[in-house]
Amino acid sequence: MRITVEASSIRPRHAAGLETFTYGLLGGLASGTDHAYQVNVLRGTLDEWRERVPTDRIRWREVTVPLLTDTRYGQLLRRWTPDRVRESVAVRRTVNALRQRAVSPPDDSDAVLFPFPYVPSKARRGVIVLHDLRQFHAAFHSPGFEAVVRENVAHAAAIVVCWPHPYQEVLAMFPEAAERTALIPPPTFQPAPDRAVAEPEPGLLLYPSSTSAHKNHATLLEAMARLPEFRLICPGPLVEPQASRLLQRAAMPDLAGRVSFPGFVTLDELNRLYARADAVVVPSTWEAASGAMLEAFSWGLPVACSDAEPLLAQLQFTGAEAAVFEAKNPRSLADAVRKLTADRGHYAAASRRASARLAARTWADTGRDYAAILEWAAAGSPGPMPRSPFAEALTTGQRG
Repeated sequence: MRITVEASSIRPRHAAGLETFTYGLLGGLASGTDHAYQVNVLRGTLDEWRERVPTDRIRWREVTVPLLTDTRYGQLLRRWTPDRVRESVAVRRTVNALRQRAVSPPDDSDAVLFPFPYVPSKARRGVIVLHDLRQFHAAFHSPGFEAVVRENVAHAAAIVVCWPHPYQEVLAMFPEAAERTALIPPPTFQPAPDRAVAEPEPGLLLYPSSTSAHKNHATLLEAMARLPEFRLICPGPLVEPQASRLLQRAAMPDLAGRVSFPGFVTLDELNRLYARADAVVVPSTWEAASGAMLEAFSWGLPVACSDAEPLLAQLQFTGAEAAVFEAKNPRSLADAVRKLTADRGHYAAASRRASARLAARTWADTGRDYAAILEWAAAGSPGPMPRSPFAEALTTGQRG
């Protein structure tokens, strides 16, 4: 079977968890199945894709995509363009129309996988990965992206959701698509290497994430002002307009020298940061699920996280325990960090137990689950949709 993966909207070093998810999934598809894969990537990024997905079982195709926001000029435009304009339906449809004209080749694939759900996916027998419905919520509403998602759901042969909370939201929002929507949890994106030996530096907090607004670094920095004995490192893509504001705040006297934003870091650099960290803090106001939390579990690091619904659902799904705080309350966050470090052994043990529960899941397993959906879509969706055995086992265990 011939499968195309449309990844040209993902720029390496700029897409944080999305690109890490896509690297892992491509590796799992290549190692776990025998299909023929073509992956469309942004022109000029091929070497980075090959480095992160080292396989000879993928045929790569570079395409030119106009009007990207993660270039130097795109970041400046993003910084100064009002949200209501940038996220409007008219702007999103215009941008997508121009991009589609530039990148859409004649499609002779049996199925097409779209790991990024915010570009039009009208390909014959398209499968979209719908990570979450954040743009549908009032606090994060983006009319342009919402319109694209609605159109994609209407046209998709199949929809895949990675985590139980957004999966339930998709079923509630799109009941007409329930019979073509699957839950396929991934493994830990970047687990601790087998050779890892953590030697935590007391008081060093870590929050790997892009600086998108919903990642909520602003509250974390105000909490750090209440935690003078702690230090914080926030690796990840510096996304405007938030990045400039956060860097200015971090340079103020009460945080200077204690808070750093190193930008994108390599996997080896990230592992070195995890090995040094005393704890991981996840203040995000919304996620499909937190990759940083899963990585913390694999390192046996204690976690403090916000009370955002998807994060609480992730704790329940993984059987984990964290120090939970009110997402927008710096005092609550600071109290959670002190609680976490005062009983570090307890929370670190809870992370190790969660990691053990998830350890058997691999990207090859995930790739086989996705391949079953792609095969089903390519065959014209005959009979009931395939279900992930891993998801079924975990959700059955929760009900029991």
